[in-house]
Amino acid sequence: MAKISVLIADDHEILRFGISTYLSSSKDIEIVGEASTGEECIKLFRETHPDICILDIDMPGKNGIETAKEIRTFKQETKILILSMHINKNMLRDALEANVNGYLLKNTEKADLLHGIRAILKGQQVFSDPISDLMKESFLNKSNHPGSYDHHNITGREQEILQLIVDGLTSKQIAEKLYISPRTVDTHRANLMEKLEVNNIADLVRYAIQNNLVSVD
Repeated sequence: MAKISVLIADDHEILRFGISTYLSSSKDIEIVGEASTGEECIKLFRETHPDICILDIDMPGKNGIETAKEIRTFKQETKILILSMHINKNMLRDALEANVNGYLLKNTEKADLLHGIRAILKGQQVFSDPISDLMKESFLNKSNHPGSYDHHNITGREQEILQLIVDGLTSKQIAEKLYISPRTVDTHRANLMEKLEVNNIADLVRYAIQNNLVSVD
């Protein structure tokens, strides 16, 4: 089985060493590079082409958000996980605009970091609880209107499936929950992506959250 290749960028050497050491202890993880600046990270990214980049936000020179945006210009499908001590509305907005796949705080349990990496590689998005709460406050506690998704021509069933997709369920799990076939779920998902004009699941989830189409617990 191919290992998950990981590139870590953080200007704190001790923290970077701790993350690298812990992840390397997992049989399905391979650390392909460590960087202390955004510029160094981008150089290593172009050399190693990792499956996922773990980026701190506060780095000298090019910060984590700027680094994420530049990485996206090289390879859209690369997964990006922000790992930071801090979070506020501006940081969250900038991270989402950079199309990151997850945002975890540095006080996250080690096992949750490993779980998050694996979840992201499966197409899910991962956020620490305080970040999920901030997303809910920022995007979902605005004035809600019962027909907020009507202008997208989303049906009730599509809305139900969209919520479950955002909750991280697979097509098989959604099918079992709604007593429909996985193929039907895939059809609804394709229709949602067409209606909302997005190209992948990560963008679908991001659009749904940012446009108040779902609730985030």
